[in-house]
Amino acid sequence: MKFSYVTAILLLSINLFADESSYKDAIQSYNAKEFAKAYPVFEELSLKSPANAELNFFLGRSALELKRYDEALTAFDRVLMLNPSHTRTHMELARLYYETGQLELSQGELDLVLKENLPQNIRDVALAFKTRISEQMKRHTFGGAFIVGMGYDSNANNDIGRKEFIIPLFNMPIEGNEKVSDTNLFATFVLNHSYDFGDRKGWMLESSFVAYTKLYKEYGENDLSLFSLSVAPTWSENSYKLSFPLTYDRIFLDNDGYLYNLSSGIRATYMLSSISFLEGGYTYKRGYYDEDKTQDSNSHTISASYKRAIGEDPILFSLNTSYVQTSEVNSGRTDVESSGWRVGGEIAKMFKNGVRTSIGYTRNETDYEKFDPLFQAKRSDERHEYEFGLGYSLSNSIMLNATLSYVENNSNQDPFNYDKITAITNAIISF
Repeated sequence: MKFSYVTAILLLSINLFADESSYKDAIQSYNAKEFAKAYPVFEELSLKSPANAELNFFLGRSALELKRYDEALTAFDRVLMLNPSHTRTHMELARLYYETGQLELSQGELDLVLKENLPQNIRDVALAFKTRISEQMKRHTFGGAFIVGMGYDSNANNDIGRKEFIIPLFNMPIEGNEKVSDTNLFATFVLNHSYDFGDRKGWMLESSFVAYTKLYKEYGENDLSLFSLSVAPTWSENSYKLSFPLTYDRIFLDNDGYLYNLSSGIRATYMLSSISFLEGGYTYKRGYYDEDKTQDSNSHTISASYKRAIGEDPILFSLNTSYVQTSEVNSGRTDVESSGWRVGGEIAKMFKNGVRTSIGYTRNETDYEKFDPLFQAKRSDERHEYEFGLGYSLSNSIMLNATLSYVENNSNQDPFNYDKITAITNAIISF
């Protein structure tokens, strides 16, 4: 009996030491945001000590970060049974209910939190969260932006410069046009509206209207105006969002009707975590030209993008790609039917003083399907775009931006080889 008693004491000590070591490992993983690694350890420890509020809280937090909402709710309920006034748990429950579309329950948890004697910074966070929920509970929501700016283009007409090239069919040398630079003024107005059918995180109707105009100082034939209207029935639930946009675009060039597009498609968004998401979709577009019907086309576009915030003082990282296949409606041109890839990326950083910097690169490859007898080849283009951006937030609704970019277009048909430098500055007022 004495041996058994001593053995039991030793085993208990070993278990306590092992549990303490496991707890430290779990906390280390939790602090490193490795929630998938921390969760099973907290789960095992909480099964051994179900009355430990701290273990259940960390278990609930880890489950919430992993979008395991049922497990998170169970863990938080155990915390509140042990300590009904645990403010942090009520805050986390408000987030859980918000992410699962239970906005009334989320507001109820925040009301409990706001009854407590909170530090001012915590109270401000809770009040801002409650305001955001109140806005989302409205059936109709509006938002938008007004953008005004000016730009410079070192090669406004995409000319190749004063250099000779050969037209293979006639073996004839031709001199290209001189590059011309120009400045422009532009303005954009965006109005967004959404209507919630009452399901909260269920069906809603999202619509947007965009008006854009650009006026050149020297070459008015490049003046551009665009109007776009889009309506998208949208379904969202938890981490998923699915929309079916229908869009009408109208484009005017030098104040004359130039083109209109009709398009439809499907777009899906999936939140991988609170700091990253995937987005992808398909779009069908029909283009109608006012003057030259031989340019009319059908196109199919498949696109995908990935965005992520890296680090505690985050750097925003994004990748995007798309594939476009275009077919002619009327025969007669060699520069309509084509297929091409677009791949790009951007790294951006928002600093605490309101300054935002970004650097981006995009590569486009387009191969045309028809043989061009004039150049004795099918046209193939490769385009590189390099961009640097700098912005400054004057307030939550006003931002100033400057962007400098360099574009290089390479083609196996000499008239389409060109490069340019563009620079723009603008002010964005959002509402």
